[in-house]
Formats: sequence, structure tokens, C-alpha cells
Amino acid sequence: MKVTYDPETASPPNAGPNPAADPGFDPRTVPYRFAHWKDASWNSFNRQAERYGTFRRFLGKNLIGAEIGVYKGGFGEFLLGHCSKLYLVDPWFRAGPYWSSGIERDSRVQTVVELLTVYRAEIEARRVEIVIDYAVPFLNGMPEDSFDFMYVDASHEYEATLAEFRAARPKLKPTGYLFGDDYDPDPASKQHGVFRAVNEFAAETNASFVLNEHRQWGLKFPAPTTVRPGG
Repeated sequence: MKVTYDPETASPPNAGPNPAADPGFDPRTVPYRFAHWKDASWNSFNRQAERYGTFRRFLGKNLIGAEIGVYKGGFGEFLLGHCSKLYLVDPWFRAGPYWSSGIERDSRVQTVVELLTVYRAEIEARRVEIVIDYAVPFLNGMPEDSFDFMYVDASHEYEATLAEFRAARPKLKPTGYLFGDDYDPDPASKQHGVFRAVNEFAAETNASFVLNEHRQWGLKFPAPTTVRPGG
């Protein structure tokens, strides 16, 4: 059955109230090797802890996961404890030498150096892979049914974001989750393209919203239909 609603303005019809984030979670228990404040509140330790707290309950152990759109890092620290393998994917300096952060000559190369330094032990143990690439080419190069979850916080433009979701879906395991940030229903918001893309993709795939909280969103997809021989 096709779900119909206006993806530009409407909240998802199957996104009911979500249970509160785990009240017993203490973010100070997460080993965090980055500066707690980098350049903005949205990239601070506190905001990353809030984001993680909204969907922590969906994550188990020994998962294969990906953070797509890493910026200056830090959020992967919260994800790593759930993963036997975590991919950190971002174009970084392929999108230009400097961040548009308001900091003079804020080097994307230096960001990669810091990530490689922080995660050196995990990279050598093959628990973390730093992937300097855009979302769709990375996903197109991965095997199907590979990931237990992905967290997408990449382009934020409507058409590009929808393309990222379409590339991500076949790479998730049948039980996998697709999560992301910046689910903003305000048409004047710079992130509204994410809202439109999430809603359209949910309707397109008949996915269920498992999360709609603090601008975080999460989708769970229908189980694949088994075709019996001769049926």
C-alpha cells in the first residue's frame, strides 16, 4: 500500500510518539578523544551525546555501521562501542581545502590527520575505516546486505540526499536501520531538503519511522518478500 502525503510539509503519518532516550545513559562513560567544543554548538560533545541518546536503544553489539558525513569527527566515538567495523565516510578535502566554519584557513586536511591519529589503533585493528569519498560512490562500491545501520548526515540538499538514501537501502541488511540528522519541517530551514527526502523515501519504500526526536530520524524497512518456487 502506498503512503500518500506531501513530503515537503507534512510530518510522517506513521511517526508516533517515541519513548524517551535511555534515562540511564551517562555520556561521560563514552571514551571521547576529540575536543568537546570545536567550532559550533551543533558539533559539540553535548549535542553529539544528545543525538546518540535518541537512537542508542536501537543499537546492539558487534555491528557493521557507517557514519556518512563526519565533518570534524567525534560522533563516531559514540558509535564505535557498538561496532566490530565502523566506516567513517566524508569527502573532506576532496570538497575543497578549507571548511566554511568562520575560522581562517580551517583545514580539511588537518581534520583527516586528526582522525587518522585518534583512530590509529582501531584502523590498524581494522575496526575503523576512514573513507575519503562522497556518499553515493562509496555505497555503490559496497556489497549488498552489508550494514546493520547507517547514520547519514551528508549533503543536506534534497535531490542529493534522496540519491544517498536510494544508494544506501540495498546495502543495509534486512534488519538494518537508516538513521540521520537535521529532520526539520520548517520550509525556510537550510535542512528542509533532508525532511523532504526522508519523507519521500519513507513513502517510496513503505518504511516505518522508528525515530522522530530532537531532529533525529530513523527508518526500518519491510521484511523482504519470500517467493516460493512455483508460486
